Amino acid sequence: MTPTVSHMRTLIKQYVELTRISNLPTCWTNVLTGSVIGSIAASNPLAILPVVALSVIISLFYMAGMALNDLVDLKIDRQQRPGRPIASGRISPGAAFVFIILLFAIAMSLLLICFPHCIYLGLLLVIMIILYDLTHKRFSFSVAFMAACRALIYIISAYAVLGAGAKEFRADIAIASAVLALYISFVTLIARSENKQQIDKRRWLSVAIMLLVPAPFAISLPTTIYPCIVAVILLIILSRAAIFAFGDPPRIKQAVLTWLACICLLDCLFLAVLASPVPAAAAGLCFVATTLSHRRIGGT
Repeated sequence: MTPTVSHMRTLIKQYVELTRISNLPTCWTNVLTGSVIGSIAASNPLAILPVVALSVIISLFYMAGMALNDLVDLKIDRQQRPGRPIASGRISPGAAFVFIILLFAIAMSLLLICFPHCIYLGLLLVIMIILYDLTHKRFSFSVAFMAACRALIYIISAYAVLGAGAKEFRADIAIASAVLALYISFVTLIARSENKQQIDKRRWLSVAIMLLVPAPFAISLPTTIYPCIVAVILLIILSRAAIFAFGDPPRIKQAVLTWLACICLLDCLFLAVLASPVPAAAAGLCFVATTLSHRRIGGT
């Protein structure tokens, strides 16, 4: 292997670590769920090409947000997480800034080309990402910005599929977005304790509420058994992660990584309720992919 190739591989590895690409499957399942909701609302079969295009666009937004997070947290990371790419000096702040701008620019350009009617939603997503990264170390309410980011993936995906003629904010999109936002809020709140020796006891309530997310789907909506099975599996995995978080010693990072991967299972549950077996199976596979990826690439 030549020095140039070796240097390139090292550089790619550093940017992979910076952008937390191990979490990207959770974005893809968000896109898939939003797209299925949109296709059902439009009474059209789900098309693969828009899902792929949206997945690329949302992935770019996500990677830009993760890189910006590390750039904003540079001073703190030098003390608490000196091994991170920017804090360790492996990537310079200037190079990271250019990389972030490039990712945002490409994402917005692709959104404008492929789904021009969603460009304002894309701008709103960028604003939410920036607001979260700038405030998440200072204010607890910043979890609302992160929740909005995830909810916007559903909304952008649904309206991208629905087309420019969609004027009303549909109830099904609102319900799915609200449930996802609630889940993300609690996961983000608990993740703030990752570098502490224990979770604040007041956050027990967060875990309890988060564990109740699958309950309505297991009890009422489904006319088949499959959503119930997914809901039970999700509840078991969420509960196991809670045991990690509140154990002695607490394994908060492991719990948070599990809860992040469970975003895919939450999408799998939505898709099962929507009677979309193939997308639901794909979301389940994304859960496995995210869990395995976390073993090689840090997700937090």
